Amino acid sequence: MNFTLKQKIFLGYIVMILFTLIVGAYAIWSLRELNEITTSVIFDDVAAGEKLTKMNDSILAQDLYEKRYLALQQAEAESLFWSRSREFKSLASDILRTAPYLKAILENINAYHDNYDTLFTKESSLIKSGKSKEAGDISSQELKLNFNKILLSLKDMDLKIKNQQSDHINKSNSLGERALMITIILSIVSLVFGILFASLITNHLNISIVKLKEATDSIRSGDFDNLPEIKGVDELADLAVSFKEMSARLKELEAMNLDANPLTKLPGNLAIEKELLTRLNETQKFSFCLIDLDNFKAFSDRYGYAKGSEVLKWLGDLLFKIKMDFGTPDDFLGHIGGDDYVIICSPERVQKICSKTIEEFDKGIGEHYDPEDLKKGFIISVDRNDKPAMFGIMTVSIAVVNTDRTLIREPIEVAQKVAELKQYAKTFAKSIYIMDRRRTR
Repeated sequence: MNFTLKQKIFLGYIVMILFTLIVGAYAIWSLRELNEITTSVIFDDVAAGEKLTKMNDSILAQDLYEKRYLALQQAEAESLFWSRSREFKSLASDILRTAPYLKAILENINAYHDNYDTLFTKESSLIKSGKSKEAGDISSQELKLNFNKILLSLKDMDLKIKNQQSDHINKSNSLGERALMITIILSIVSLVFGILFASLITNHLNISIVKLKEATDSIRSGDFDNLPEIKGVDELADLAVSFKEMSARLKELEAMNLDANPLTKLPGNLAIEKELLTRLNETQKFSFCLIDLDNFKAFSDRYGYAKGSEVLKWLGDLLFKIKMDFGTPDDFLGHIGGDDYVIICSPERVQKICSKTIEEFDKGIGEHYDPEDLKKGFIISVDRNDKPAMFGIMTVSIAVVNTDRTLIREPIEVAQKVAELKQYAKTFAKSIYIMDRRRTR
């Protein structure tokens, strides 16, 4: 069949438009799917991981309150146990709504947890009936078995969430590469007809997809700051925004992990500063506690680096236990470095936390000394001038700044005030906490 030049040109435009429509439709479909995957990673997988962490905290808290109720038979411990139980169930329901693929494992966890609660009810009844021995048997056998099953199931769920997140990222990479390849092929075919419009459209799509692939590769390689810029108000721009949000979140998680103290695994300076800024910006009332060891350098010089590290690790574990026992999940514990630690809590709990820290520290620090040094009450080490001198058994000094009494606007003000209080606390030859009681409000 013969065609006129006009018909050929028209046919060429028809083919160009057809290829343009195919390229555009496929790109939009691919980008929408990429956007959905990215959104799922940010709002579903990451959220499920955070709720799983809270579930771990809740079941560990239940175990703590169960043991406390068995030992002390306090009604408060029983009430806190059931409060944490409700929290655990609520978190499990939240995860199921956003992650239905976890339904099977969540059903197992809920079954184990219901059995765990039922056993505690039985244990509670035995305690109230004066049958402490039978209650203890339930705690050490059946309850412990169910508790371990819950922990193992939570670990399985954590692995499944991470695998799901990894699958989403791999699928995103694969989809981006496939979309790039098919778009290039379609674009080359349309360019044969020499249509400038088709060329411009193809070039726009090609550049955008290449940038998305570069963004995916950058995130995968750990570079969260050099993502390509995609301007506009279409799906490409939305996807770019999602990539940036995911990148910012991943960068924050990586920074927190890298900032953690390698010895105690506690949050470091960046996390401490962020926590302080957040509380100041939200005008929360809180107490900032700086915990510092006295005569630590002399101890390290006398016993060596390894023993010094052992003391720092012991103190970190001690502070963590005290925070768990006498604080709340909102309280913060960090390790500035060396022998300096930070606790941020509410003013209502600060005196109890400080008093318990001093009590437990003074009770346990002697175990790190040689018996003969402990008996003498001092050690011989070198002072700052490298001259032999006597140093007493280590004590702990705690400086406390309360924002319910003192007007604080910037983190530097907290640092200045707590530094003054710490120097004053160190003038006492014993473990002590000093609290800023001056009112400036």
